[in-house]
Amino acid sequence: MMLTVTRRRRWPELRLPHALFIDGLYAGTFYDTISLDVPRGTYSLRVQFGGAVPLGRSGRSLDLSLSSTARVTVDNPAIVEFYDREMIWNILFDIDLVVWVVALFVTLPPVYKMVSDIFFAVWLVRLVVIRRRYYRIVTKK
Repeated sequence: MMLTVTRRRRWPELRLPHALFIDGLYAGTFYDTISLDVPRGTYSLRVQFGGAVPLGRSGRSLDLSLSSTARVTVDNPAIVEFYDREMIWNILFDIDLVVWVVALFVTLPPVYKMVSDIFFAVWLVRLVVIRRRYYRIVTKK
């Protein structure tokens, strides 16, 4: 049976590679869509972006990957879509990025820099807290 995993995009954004794991085993890297021929059965799918960040020479690392896991039953050709839950945060971050570029050419009040830094810190903490539930995976019939 054919299993197709695709990324649903809500607006134009960068095409970044994602890794697909089936039952904990690496199945491949893809940008938008990947199709695999798998036998009938129920599988645990994990879509992951990013990876471990090394911490010095000790060999230890901090896992900052964004991922989600879902159970998928393949009895007919199955189509699985995933998307991130960050629509509002991404819009705010894009606006902040545009204002940051404008600030390179125009002097903005110092309060902008403070608000922008606080926004970024809150966004980063939230991202680390929800990183195991960052993506939503849905099965289309």
